[in-house]
Amino acid sequence: MTRITRDTLGYVFVISFGILLLTWAIPTYTPEYPGYGAPPALVPIVAVCVILVMAVISLARNLIAVKMGKPIPPEESAFPEDLGDEAGFTQVGRVNLKHLASIVIPCVLLLLSIDYVGYVPASLVFLMVLQYLIGSRRWLQSIIVAVVLVSTLYIIMRYGFGVPVPGPQLFE
Repeated sequence: MTRITRDTLGYVFVISFGILLLTWAIPTYTPEYPGYGAPPALVPIVAVCVILVMAVISLARNLIAVKMGKPIPPEESAFPEDLGDEAGFTQVGRVNLKHLASIVIPCVLLLLSIDYVGYVPASLVFLMVLQYLIGSRRWLQSIIVAVVLVSTLYIIMRYGFGVPVPGPQLFE
């Protein structure tokens, strides 16, 4: 099975699952709209629609490539077996478990800590730790980026959508 076939099957699965989420899961499991703020189904519907649009675009790209008989550019292939001897091995398809853990563990800790310390402090620490883990060693820059992002998201959630942020509230 070639990469295009695998990707095409994957995109078809993602599109099918997204349609199932939009037509059944989100309407069935979303609580009733309380009458203030953003409806509870807004974020899941927007997220699934973005995923669907990207999957449809990728599927269309694959189908057009198959229809026109175009080969996969070697630099875009994550699978060395698709490249043959022309380009050698690429690092794109390799998973580095250390790097994966350095992203997943802070995300899990963020989710666990929000209920205890609140959204603002947990998110500030999370963003600074994440920036350190990806290589940023400028503390002033990390603090400024974290404060700007967290305050922007807080203002959008609290005053734009009218929903309280999770965890204990600092500014109430």
